[in-house]
Amino acid sequence: MNESQVPLSEKDRKIGTWLVFLYLFFYYVRPQEIIPGFAEVRFAGILFLITTIWGVLHFRPFVLKTPLSIILILAFVFFLSGLGAINTGPFKLFVNYIIEVFPQCLAIYVIFDSKERILNLVKLWLLIYFLMALITIKNGGLGPGDFTLDPNDAAMALAMGIPFFAYALRFLSLTAKQRIFCKIAIITLIVAIVVTGSRGGFLGLLAVLLLLWWFSRKKIRIALISFFIGLAIVVGGLSLLPTDYAKEIESINDPNDETRLERLNTWEVAWEMYKDNPFLGVGAGGFKYNAGFYQRMTSWWTEEHKSLQGRVTHSLVFQIISEVGTIGALVYLYVLIYLPLKLNGIRKKLDESLEENRLILFWSLTLIVSMGGFFVAGAFISVAYYPHIPVWITMYAILTRYLHSSINEADKAGKL
Repeated sequence: MNESQVPLSEKDRKIGTWLVFLYLFFYYVRPQEIIPGFAEVRFAGILFLITTIWGVLHFRPFVLKTPLSIILILAFVFFLSGLGAINTGPFKLFVNYIIEVFPQCLAIYVIFDSKERILNLVKLWLLIYFLMALITIKNGGLGPGDFTLDPNDAAMALAMGIPFFAYALRFLSLTAKQRIFCKIAIITLIVAIVVTGSRGGFLGLLAVLLLLWWFSRKKIRIALISFFIGLAIVVGGLSLLPTDYAKEIESINDPNDETRLERLNTWEVAWEMYKDNPFLGVGAGGFKYNAGFYQRMTSWWTEEHKSLQGRVTHSLVFQIISEVGTIGALVYLYVLIYLPLKLNGIRKKLDESLEENRLILFWSLTLIVSMGGFFVAGAFISVAYYPHIPVWITMYAILTRYLHSSINEADKAGKL
């Protein structure tokens, strides 16, 4: 038994596996909001509660030495940011991360502790993202619900799912049918992103595609193919895209676009908040409670401007610096920038031709590219407290444990 694993009986493992599988499925696909009358049963809430309790019961002190501790650090940051806040939001986030988010992520970490189980987790993610894409298309651009119900949020989540399929095709041993499914799924996710009509989602998709190209083995060949495909689209295929979508994407550079102007205005408000509260910000989730006051400090404000009270920052970056300040920003930078760079360093050292490295390479590149999509799309959405970050941290923790166990096994084999 690896010292970073929690010993489980066969019965306990089966219960935990079903709980975690159902938890992730209901959290992302949200059938409780699709099937008529299902929400009234409150099954999802009961499932989430049981998963939380299961995670608490399987807590061990060594977990505090794993990347999962970052989730607790974020909770502490939220608490600190609330000390001078005018609302109770930071403390609610603190409690939520301590008694719900961390135990639920711990449950995921505990269950997926071997190569076979990690591969099952990959299959689950592939199913989840494919169903999310289908539901988004069916809903006309709205995701399954909760943190994906807004078109921008749905597009960002779907962009994060594309590398799962792309790298499954490259690194995992798939049957012919599974390869066809992954290719169809990638097309489905792209179509779903287009259906959302999200400009930020389009940029997130573009970031994912560029990163997939950057980490590919045949850059020149792929670049040439992409060029000719792009040329064909420009010459004869633009008419196939929805007119509203094409106009929406073109409006990214429109200096008179109202959404663009409001976004720039809120960013300046966020900057004023940060300058006035550089260390801890105005409190996690506190931008909307302070915007009306700080807009008076901006360069654009006049008595004729409408109040931005109750609005959001429309940016992950400005949300972080304004609400949790420099201290919080350092933690987020660690997750958003340092850890992906660390993963990139790991994958550079691995020989892709060796079978034992392929699962590590799959997870490393999938997490890097997925985070790239989140960061770029999130630059235009307020998503700092969405579940993507703690779940991503959990996936990173699972990868690092598997990596260390693989190294230990290789060392043991070398000594025999």
